Amino acid sequence: MTLSRSILSPTELLTAEEVDFRWRLAVRDRLAGMDLQPKGPLEGFGSVRELDLGDLLITDWVCPQVEGIRGSNFVRHDDDALVLFTAHTGRQIIETSDETVILQPGTLLLMSTRATGRFVIPEHLSKRTVRVPMTALSSFDTGGGLPGCLLLETAQSPLASLLQDFLMSTDRHVGRMSAAEIEGTRNALLVLIASAIRGNRPDSGDSGFLQLLRRQLEAWIVDHLTGGAIRVADLAAAHNVAPRTVHRAFASTEDTVQSVVRAHRLAAARGDLVNTNLSVAAIAYRWGFCDASHLGREFRRKFSLSPSDYREAHGFA
Repeated sequence: MTLSRSILSPTELLTAEEVDFRWRLAVRDRLAGMDLQPKGPLEGFGSVRELDLGDLLITDWVCPQVEGIRGSNFVRHDDDALVLFTAHTGRQIIETSDETVILQPGTLLLMSTRATGRFVIPEHLSKRTVRVPMTALSSFDTGGGLPGCLLLETAQSPLASLLQDFLMSTDRHVGRMSAAEIEGTRNALLVLIASAIRGNRPDSGDSGFLQLLRRQLEAWIVDHLTGGAIRVADLAAAHNVAPRTVHRAFASTEDTVQSVVRAHRLAAARGDLVNTNLSVAAIAYRWGFCDASHLGREFRRKFSLSPSDYREAHGFA
């Protein structure tokens, strides 16, 4: 199912402390953890509305003036995810260790939750965001890993323009969609996001070789998920490279073999929960988990729901 509800509305009679608490909670749960410093009054202004597609957290924000800092302590405690931003009005200035970008109308911003930095919203900002778990993107070809920070101009990129139009139109239709149609919409959005990343990924020199190798390694992993344990030695032998090179290929996108294998196993298990009537035990066995309890622990850690509860909420088989 798709949940659409208001988290914070200016019509609610809340104290300044209550508004501040809801803002911080929404930012933590819908985007990523960070320190926030409001630069103006919060009472009577701003709103947060959520419209989710399964595990994709879509949020509409009307933001006050605020600054924020995301340090390495937050990165260590957050799950890997990609956040897509698009602005209706206003602007948001984001500074990372490598660059400064400005989110404003006519741009799309893709940022990994692994990125650190600070941001400033100097004026009232209206934006829509999508938080995409790494497990969701793992089934789609991004060209290897997630970008730390990627800004696209819709006037210069037809694909970015299409992605923005698709994202902004979802709320006009999802209320009339079946669970199967919602799942299809989710997957279509992921295809567009992955294509935008892949189409704007630099590919040159040794880095280009490692990116290509990483894509080949990940494809091999996907093909062998049902074959038992996946070891670095097997990956190295299958691609005629040293185990150290396998580690370097995944380290080039700040991943490990184990984290990528885990993400693909969970993504495959989620797909079966939504699309089939297989038992949780059968799904666990199929995708390389020790048993249903093992799958349940890993799944709950990533999706905050048990496999059975997730199927009840989002399945349509």
